[in-house]
Amino acid sequence: MLLTSVILVLREVLEAAMLVSVLLALSRHWQQSINWLWWSLPVGLVGAIVFASLLDVVTDAFDGAGQELANALLQGLLYCLILTIVVLSPSNASHKRLMSFLMAAVLSCAMIREGSEILIYVVGFASAGEHAAAVYAGSVIGAGIGVSLGVLLYSALRALSDDRIQATSMVLISLMGVGTIMQATLLLEQVDWLPAGRALWDSSWIVSEQSIAGQLLYAVFGYEATPSVLQIVLYTVCLSVMFGAHYFSVMRWGNLNEA
Repeated sequence: MLLTSVILVLREVLEAAMLVSVLLALSRHWQQSINWLWWSLPVGLVGAIVFASLLDVVTDAFDGAGQELANALLQGLLYCLILTIVVLSPSNASHKRLMSFLMAAVLSCAMIREGSEILIYVVGFASAGEHAAAVYAGSVIGAGIGVSLGVLLYSALRALSDDRIQATSMVLISLMGVGTIMQATLLLEQVDWLPAGRALWDSSWIVSEQSIAGQLLYAVFGYEATPSVLQIVLYTVCLSVMFGAHYFSVMRWGNLNEA
């Protein structure tokens, strides 16, 4: 139970920690205030508590598919918010307030989803007295590891040269954003809102989804060892939209500056 708690909480915390690290690195690079971080934390925490407390009501909605649909909606919203940040990043100096709002919204949405999962797990399993100590200890260890990895990523990004910080951050946050689409697609396939289809390949022999590495890759980048045709199509389209929108935004802003 201890190891299970460590892995589960680490998986949930890591996604939010990675997002915070990249967004903080971008804020520092743009010489922008990080006040968005301090007011997004309580919003995300309250949202996670409310979501977890309404789990029974949410789950019963849509013929028992409510929880999957709600999580898929949050994942889709995350993608849209990250896409907007990527598009506006070349002109960030002209949209500082909007960028702060978008960053806060990204973190709040991530905390609502990941935080509610942690709360549901901890409250559910800790209620059994014989597992309480292991669940609490594992949760603290998992959260500590996740936060530590986030700090390491932030330090690594800040160590890059000025011309590489934004490019590296944009690639990372884009991959994380598209990963949310993979997660949302899988959730919708599980409740038959999307056709599952056959798997195009099986990369379990390289990285199994059941392994620690596989679970962490799924949490951060939406890794799927046996992706369906629909998943690959959506991933390719969303990634192309992300990078294409950023490229045209860079070109447009560059032309405006030259003019």
